Amino acid sequence: MRVYLNLFGGVAGDMLVAGLLDSGAPAEIVQSILDALPEGEVEASWERQTRQGIAGHYFSVQIKESHHHRHLADVLPILKTLPLTERAHDWAVGAFQALAIAEGKAHDCPPEEVHFHEVGAMDAILDISTACALMDALDPTEIYCSPVPVGHGTVQCAHGAMPIPAPATQYLLEGLTSCGFDLQGERATPTGVALLRAWNVNMTPRSAAISKGVGYGLGTRDPEDRANLLRVELETAALDPEEVVELRSLVDDQSGEIVGHALEDLRKRGAKEAYVLAATSKKGRPAFEVIVQVDAARQHDFERRMFRLLGTLGIRVTLLHRTRQLRGVGEQDGLVWKRAAQDPGQDMQALKPEFESLVHRADAQGKTPRELLMELASDA
Repeated sequence: MRVYLNLFGGVAGDMLVAGLLDSGAPAEIVQSILDALPEGEVEASWERQTRQGIAGHYFSVQIKESHHHRHLADVLPILKTLPLTERAHDWAVGAFQALAIAEGKAHDCPPEEVHFHEVGAMDAILDISTACALMDALDPTEIYCSPVPVGHGTVQCAHGAMPIPAPATQYLLEGLTSCGFDLQGERATPTGVALLRAWNVNMTPRSAAISKGVGYGLGTRDPEDRANLLRVELETAALDPEEVVELRSLVDDQSGEIVGHALEDLRKRGAKEAYVLAATSKKGRPAFEVIVQVDAARQHDFERRMFRLLGTLGIRVTLLHRTRQLRGVGEQDGLVWKRAAQDPGQDMQALKPEFESLVHRADAQGKTPRELLMELASDA
């Protein structure tokens, strides 16, 4: 499943939390994070409201702490105490690091010396960590995003009135597509844009999709010009062929560890495929042929990343068309199964169990994974 963030009215940390909750992400996650934060410092509530007639979730945070200024080194230990998966924790850290870098640029100081003001308060810590945990619970294969509406006018910050977008937000928007310059007030907050950066959202056109769910996240204000909301759309890709670019490079001067790290990095950044083949280069030297398939619109980003990761001097580029079955995962009889369907709308059929799930079940029964697979095949 993939997620599309339609930032119709803007983006903020609390709006993303609300939209993810409204789309079906489990509310228990929010409570578990609240329970892990220092007692008495923060409270939160979420409820159904409307903005210009559209119903959705509104997420509200009440802060009781008095200390609002923190450095990055103060925030990171707090994140470690929260019940986050590895991916959710990495996203949250990435969001705060992006904030520190942007604030550092705005104030001309190193990121580690930045005094977080509004974004260092406990409500921002709650918004960012909760949004990352909820997004992780949806387990998206990719996160797409519309252009970011920014608004216009001035906003009151810790240092006084500032132009919209606020200075840190403007730096965070570098490389992202913006719009909504005529909307009233601030429509994109630093925490909201930092989360988009941490999630490495894809702003290119997405292929045909089948809708699986939707949720609306409501902002605090209710301006007249455009409803202050964003929409979280859950979808699976349809079976239409997709256009991809294949990048191939021969590497004969790097270790297997370097190549393996490069593959992992490229997959995390959204590569559709990333693998290696054994090869022979000039003068009979053993080599790796690194093969990466990416969206055509992201070709240059991945080329630059491959040059940096591998130190290669050349990349061969081929345009491909790829068709995939609808895929997903499901749980049955205590095992997590990979599932696929031949056609849109068809029920998913189990293909094989995830290996980690198979190992866990086999260990519990005193069997080997091979023995359990044979048993499952005989029962089929």
